Amino acid sequence: MLALIGCFGDDPVAGHAIGPGADRPVWMFRLNGAQWERSPDPVAHSVSSLGLGLDGDQLILSMQCFWGDCGSESLRRKIGPPIHAITTTDLVTWAPHMARLVDPEDRVPIDTEVRGEEVWYFGTVAGAMGDPAKHTERHRIYRAQRKGDKLVSPELMLEGSGLADPAPLTVGDQQFLFLTTKPGMSIGIARGTPLRVTREWGGVSVPHAMWVGKQIWLWAQTVRKGRMIPVRSISEDMGATWSEWDAPLPMDGLTSCGNPVGVVFDGAPVVFCVTEPLGMVKP
Repeated sequence: MLALIGCFGDDPVAGHAIGPGADRPVWMFRLNGAQWERSPDPVAHSVSSLGLGLDGDQLILSMQCFWGDCGSESLRRKIGPPIHAITTTDLVTWAPHMARLVDPEDRVPIDTEVRGEEVWYFGTVAGAMGDPAKHTERHRIYRAQRKGDKLVSPELMLEGSGLADPAPLTVGDQQFLFLTTKPGMSIGIARGTPLRVTREWGGVSVPHAMWVGKQIWLWAQTVRKGRMIPVRSISEDMGATWSEWDAPLPMDGLTSCGNPVGVVFDGAPVVFCVTEPLGMVKP
């Protein structure tokens, strides 16, 4: 079970985001046979910067807080900043969770991705104003270890101008890291030891990768006809070659939906995306 609750008396606050809401609604899509089905109502709202992972039988949807009460500020100064998530074991009932990052450099974790005992994130300087993706200092991607309700031992994995949205995936015996390389413009794959970007795609941003059988499905967001939509590229040869981008998710009735994240859960692919004002979606 994911131990992201009850941080030193600091109760998880992501329950405020669970369920339908008009502000930044999160939609769930599940593949049923050959047909994608969308949840009739949003599963969450008032969030941004989605991440998605599994821990045992739990699905963990991590996020940035836009719902107002984002946790104790005094504990943020004493222990560290929070990482918010909601979890489910059945895609119906959701529970709030929270951990706090212990970081001697006092960096704020965004674009968080839980991978079992690890959490990957873009660590930005605490107190910095404006969109973190546009900060001029070199962007740093970290990996921290989960120890109960704390995230400890942050390790710098990659740094460079414009990097964001880390999405790790194990491919054979290699660590792949999909990430935004130029905010709003391109994504890439980093691999090797140390990690370095070896391939990029233009015209897309905010990637997320998942295994579906022997295929890698790579999701990203792009703008088509004035709205943000999720797109997908597929590799059938361990990431050596990739298909053209398609847009398989039913978007009827949605003004937009970006920041797609996906995983196979209970035997079927499930994908989430969040509707945000086009000028405010994750770059």
